[in-house]
Amino acid sequence: MTITFVFTNLTQPALADTSTNPKQQLFNELSLSSDQIAKTKDDLKQQIDDLSKAKDLREGSACDKLDALWSVIYATREPADNLVPFGQEKAEVKAFIVGTPHRFWNNFASDSDIVPEDYMRLTHRHGAFVQARLVIEPEFQKAYTGLLKGSDCVLGRFSVGVSPGRLTNRFIPGFAAKFFVDGKQASQNLIVQNSVAGQGSNMNYYENPLSNKLKFSENKPEGIAAFSRFHNTIQEYLKENSGLAMVDARELSVEHLASAKLNGKKVTNPKFPRFIFLVAPEGRTFSTEIHDYRTDLLALNANIPADKDGRVQKGIRLFDVYVAEKFTDNPKVEAKRIGYFESKSQIVASDTADMRVFFQHSITPREAQDYPGEYPKSTYNDESFTALCSDFGAALADMQPNPQDPSGNTSVFFQNYLKRNCGKS
Repeated sequence: MTITFVFTNLTQPALADTSTNPKQQLFNELSLSSDQIAKTKDDLKQQIDDLSKAKDLREGSACDKLDALWSVIYATREPADNLVPFGQEKAEVKAFIVGTPHRFWNNFASDSDIVPEDYMRLTHRHGAFVQARLVIEPEFQKAYTGLLKGSDCVLGRFSVGVSPGRLTNRFIPGFAAKFFVDGKQASQNLIVQNSVAGQGSNMNYYENPLSNKLKFSENKPEGIAAFSRFHNTIQEYLKENSGLAMVDARELSVEHLASAKLNGKKVTNPKFPRFIFLVAPEGRTFSTEIHDYRTDLLALNANIPADKDGRVQKGIRLFDVYVAEKFTDNPKVEAKRIGYFESKSQIVASDTADMRVFFQHSITPREAQDYPGEYPKSTYNDESFTALCSDFGAALADMQPNPQDPSGNTSVFFQNYLKRNCGKS
């Protein structure tokens, strides 16, 4: 029997009725007395830290790992009418501008499911979570290998790249799926987005297909500056600390998903598509007006019964899954549909989980390519980083002092930022 860490919502009664839940009863008897229940934020933080080290999360079965992590997400959920509001994220903007190569590389190198409390999420700050399964249609069961044959043990996270509290004209939907595997093997993650520029102030989360390749469409410069910082610092880190000569940070390979089986074993000859697309289910659309997009996602819970842990017997379609070997803006027509993601729980928002649950980026170990109709890779340089001040939305006062240069903000990046009259809005 697996013992799972249990977290209590600070706005909920301290202990729920456990008479019909043997796993909960056993946990309470062995590990959790009433005076240990999280009654303060400090207690909750400590329990999350304990969970990150727990054998259940590090060595359990795939779905037990999912349940363990879900326990903290669901316990810290927020009601739809009282969500933690979008913030300005000025500290995160500052960290992005002066961040070290090591900080950026951690997005690729770390395989932890839970990050320390002081971790700073530079992008995709606010989201919503769901337990999910990937269902692959029978006719495609032999097309690909590993986790791309399907899984019932997936944690999904809806998010947007830039906080609407800072910029309302760069709505950038994204989705991350954490595939758990049995035993000591790390989780495997899929991260998809549509473009770096976003879709303006159109806040319909399901407006565009999401894919494992970021689009950098010509004549849409938004995001180029920020990505230039990200791309170049990663390459700098590689030169100093890795045997890899170059990675293409615009394309996140799915080879790792095809290389891992649910039971934790490796696939010898993985088969996988180059591009994967997540497309809105037929008829799914939200308001295009400026609003809190999370409320649209939480509204999908309506009329779907759930147990006390937020799990549902009959889930809803989250995305249809398409694949292709050539990138396309129209996967419904030019790619093949192989399956879908379906919910296993309610969709919930948790600011605590937003800050502590981590989804590792995969890498494509090759030199960045140029794509037709997109900005060339030569665009990603220091000049681009400081050229488009509006990308950052931070005032000059928010940038000082530079934590990497206490002597007076003399870093090249910061000085270029000043030369271009950035931060005066």
